[in-house]
Amino acid sequence: MSIPMPFGLIAKALSWLWGYTTRFLLLKTYRRSHKLWARRHHLGARWIPLGSYLEYSLQLAKPIDDGAKVSKVAFRSKKHKILNLEVFFEAIGGEIRYQEKICLSDIDERPIVCSMVNVPCQELIALSNNKIMFSIESVQFRKCKLELEGGEAVSQFDSQISYLTHSWLMHDEWKFRWGVWWNCNSIKWAKQRLQDYWKWGFGAPKLRVVIPSEEFSRREPLWMSGVRGIGWLMGRPWLVTMQFWVAIWSGLFILNDEDELQWRWKKTFTNDSFDSEN
Repeated sequence: MSIPMPFGLIAKALSWLWGYTTRFLLLKTYRRSHKLWARRHHLGARWIPLGSYLEYSLQLAKPIDDGAKVSKVAFRSKKHKILNLEVFFEAIGGEIRYQEKICLSDIDERPIVCSMVNVPCQELIALSNNKIMFSIESVQFRKCKLELEGGEAVSQFDSQISYLTHSWLMHDEWKFRWGVWWNCNSIKWAKQRLQDYWKWGFGAPKLRVVIPSEEFSRREPLWMSGVRGIGWLMGRPWLVTMQFWVAIWSGLFILNDEDELQWRWKKTFTNDSFDSEN
């Protein structure tokens, strides 16, 4: 009597084993890379002047955001206390305008955060006839009115129009794993620096001196040809990827704040260590 092979059960077991192994090996580094990206793009990471007395920080909602996908803007005064602020935030995309009226009072150097429920999430909405359209393509603050402490009123003004590049979607490195989108820019740049080392730094002196000479020979020493060959081989993309992950898995190196592989016990490493996030 023949016994049927439970191929479905075997496939599920292999799938679970693969998922568990990749999660164990990759999750910590993915989380670290994504946190570095989020730190550079979160609300308050960049402040932009709005007139002479006010500045703002803008965070537009993205599909990869955790939780509610709501755009936010924060305001704070530069020097003078602002008694009242009235401004319209306008976003334009896909030939549609979206407006959010914002009214605030008693603005000082402490940021005030506002959620903008009328502003859509940034998404790619059309890709046809060599034309790319996004749900938000430009933003502007319009009809901004300020009343300073003491009753002085500032003449109504508009900010400059800011056109979005959507580099987070068009140029960033993203991976979808375990049901979550992860930004892998830091991993990509660390591997690029490793590849650049093998291409330009391996075997080269730290200090290079170029001396003009009429007796210039195009021939290079035989040992230099060997060094270049080793650098070329070690700089292959698949080998660079292997070197990066072996360095991480060994526990001897970490991904630092400058998107580089760094010796784990280097003294200049900041308190925001890799271990504190895992």
